[in-house]
Amino acid sequence: MASEKVNRVIVLGLSMIAVLYIFAVQLNSLNPFVSSWDQVDFALALERYDIRAMQPHFPGYPYFILGGLLTENIVHNPGQALVAFNVLFYASSIIPVYFLSSRVVEKENAFVVAAAIYTASFPLIIVNQPMSEGAALAAFWWYFWSIVAAESRDSGKWMLLPLFLFSVLLGIRLSYIPMGIGLIYLFYKKWTKQQLNLPDILKFSAIAGLFQLIWVAGIILTEGSLGNFLELAFGFTGGHFQEWGGTSISNELSILERLQAFLFTNILWWGIFSRTAVLMVLYILIGIFIFMPAPKSRILKHSTVRLGILLMLAYGGWALFAQNIEKPRHILPLALLLVFLCLIVFLKKRALGFARFLAVAVIIAQAIISSGYVQEQAESSPAVYQLADYLEGQTGDFVLYTWEETRVLQFLEMPFAHKRIYTYKIFLHDQSLYEGKSVYLTNSVVDGFRSQGFNLQGKIEKIKTFKSNEIFDPVYHEIVLYKLDTVTGGESHE
Repeated sequence: MASEKVNRVIVLGLSMIAVLYIFAVQLNSLNPFVSSWDQVDFALALERYDIRAMQPHFPGYPYFILGGLLTENIVHNPGQALVAFNVLFYASSIIPVYFLSSRVVEKENAFVVAAAIYTASFPLIIVNQPMSEGAALAAFWWYFWSIVAAESRDSGKWMLLPLFLFSVLLGIRLSYIPMGIGLIYLFYKKWTKQQLNLPDILKFSAIAGLFQLIWVAGIILTEGSLGNFLELAFGFTGGHFQEWGGTSISNELSILERLQAFLFTNILWWGIFSRTAVLMVLYILIGIFIFMPAPKSRILKHSTVRLGILLMLAYGGWALFAQNIEKPRHILPLALLLVFLCLIVFLKKRALGFARFLAVAVIIAQAIISSGYVQEQAESSPAVYQLADYLEGQTGDFVLYTWEETRVLQFLEMPFAHKRIYTYKIFLHDQSLYEGKSVYLTNSVVDGFRSQGFNLQGKIEKIKTFKSNEIFDPVYHEIVLYKLDTVTGGESHE
């Protein structure tokens, strides 16, 4: 009995130290870089909120921007202010994860689950970027908990909490809209318990709509009219699903290739294992113990577990077909939900001390890996920054053609000429305007032209390659700079 008590103290102590250590590292290593198109959108929004100018892009994410404005009073850098808000809000998610876990496993094990979720490495990398994903993850855990809390209480007033938090969640990141199935689940459970009737459901549905209207109406006002808002909405939706969004509609991957990338590359290798063999081995061990024979357990019939599975399936379908498969950050809630469910099943079925120590081993490993990633991300210059520094030091007149990198170059206020170009025919005309000047292109432009049927091989010279860690930016972690020798329309076509 005494040894079990000592084991619990050790487990809780190590978990607490890991959590506090990661939180301190995050606060001490706020990422100062704004290195992607979306990050620039968010950072510029703190200076002037204008969705039409993509500050930020539609739908505006007002609650996230509001959080950044609050922390900007302390951190006087727009990018770091957004990161600081992510860090602080994400730290609060330990509370709802603990409450959710404690409904299924012992309180000591519930904190272990919360610590494992908080120290997860890839989510922390995204939390430490000036993007809304980090805040959205925190809002999601609070929303998840509020549904469970409302379901278990008779008071109708508790119904208001998940309705409001769902509004906060969508006002931070609209792509979490499939999580609305949690409200349908809540209405159904209350109806079966005869705690809600049809008029009540209609009333609470209307209240949910009013909560959403808070942030939507604010955006409509900033855009001047409902017509302007709808114009932006349809333009963004069309681009996301048909052109640049990387969805199943616009992406060339087959469904099997997309599913393989979604499950094994994005969710497991990136989202859970954080591209490290150590975490892969530890989580595989947990998976083995989960599927080993054990005394019969009714854990899968627990309402918290069932709701978690429902939320995971709902968002999973959305992320698979309607999100950019090239950006693993879109699967973050799936990865964390999977870890959450696996750990509570593991700790429920394997209640002995070794189970907790294996979970603590995961926490410690994640804390070590996460701290390294967080510090590296705050100290290592992204590839696009390296490109900017290199070209800023070049002499002579030149123009640089890029794909999306120019958005960052604009944010950095680079003094040299740079343009975003998407089609080869427009490029042929545009570069002729710069006669006598050197013409540079990035590999994203060259690859884009090649996909359009125009190969510049033999007409460009490779100048320099700029690299940063792929886990921080899977799309623009490697930028190759080329210099144009000659271009002729007819000879370039493949």
